[in-house]
Amino acid sequence: MIEKYKGLRKATLLIASTLTVMAGAIVAPALPQISKEFSDVPGIDLLSRLVLTLPALFMGILAPFAGYLTDKAGRKKVLLFSLVLYAFAGTTGLYLNNLYHILAGRALLGIAVGALITSVITLIGDYFEGEERSRFMGLQAAFAGMGGLIFISLGGVLADINWRMPFLLYVASFIVWIMAVISVYEPFKDKNAEPDQIKGQKSTGSKVKITPIIWAVYAITFFSALIFYMIPTQMPFMLNAMEGISNTRIGFAIAFVNVASVSTSLNYSKVKRRMSYPAIMALVYLLVFTGFMIISQSGSYVMMIVGIVFSGLGFGLMMPNINLWLISLAPSAMRGQLVGYLNMSLFLGMFGSPIAIQPLLRLGDLYNVFFILAILIFVLGIFFLIFNKLKQQIL
Repeated sequence: MIEKYKGLRKATLLIASTLTVMAGAIVAPALPQISKEFSDVPGIDLLSRLVLTLPALFMGILAPFAGYLTDKAGRKKVLLFSLVLYAFAGTTGLYLNNLYHILAGRALLGIAVGALITSVITLIGDYFEGEERSRFMGLQAAFAGMGGLIFISLGGVLADINWRMPFLLYVASFIVWIMAVISVYEPFKDKNAEPDQIKGQKSTGSKVKITPIIWAVYAITFFSALIFYMIPTQMPFMLNAMEGISNTRIGFAIAFVNVASVSTSLNYSKVKRRMSYPAIMALVYLLVFTGFMIISQSGSYVMMIVGIVFSGLGFGLMMPNINLWLISLAPSAMRGQLVGYLNMSLFLGMFGSPIAIQPLLRLGDLYNVFFILAILIFVLGIFFLIFNKLKQQIL
């Protein structure tokens, strides 16, 4: 079983990773139309954005529970259940006519994705070690980016037909479910196993102390997700305000973040051999700073895409670096739970992105918001450079 379906098993984990990106971003090009469709609903400006980000809230709330189930009930059971729920919840926007009912369906989708990504990342940690794990983590992020490119672009095309049409694509999870049934096996769990790289952490039985380093990884993940989701939640509205920009062109532009991220994700293992985790985060933030600064100063569709590309180069390194950093600190018996908390940080950051941006809009338009955030990101990038120089010996 283990060797016979090795190729299919890898494909299952990689394709399942594309579903997590697809879950929210696929409807991004349709947000302006959803806002118009339900224009009589109070607070529609924020509620329309929640169609994209509400799944992230429920991913975040229930990700620790998903991590617990992943450790206790088994990786494969959680994976198979999440894929079925994904298809059921994802397609609700296709036929429901009440915005609040659609939002309820998006909440269920969030539960499915939280369980899905937790089980996938945990299985990667279980199946691979060392350099092979680094390579596969980069490949996983690249597949997620490529999936985002395909699904966001396709979502834009379908949204030009009707804003409901992108919701059809969620049935793709049934294909992954069949692949998982055939190829995924429940890995052996060594309850006394120690993490690959950790200092100052004591593990006794199934209990583990969450060290300051792990808390720092969670905080970095939350902020990075908040910044990352600026692209799918805010860019559609900036591009829609431009003359002659269709949903297809909006989806195409947003998809460039995934095009750029694939190139850096595929090279993550090479970068990791030369740089520490904090140093890579510094590189991530400096790339995103460049992208956000270009966006804040651009007045054309092409320059918007250039800014999105620079941001994507940073985001392509962000997720494999964060995931591998956490996995390297996590004992195998507690890996699911610690990954669950990581996903909680990630998804709550995604959900909080449009909410956190609202107060900044009082200072000006979205161009000013991107400028302010670019300055903040630059400062954080410099901080990580200094931190890496001063604290490298403890990491």
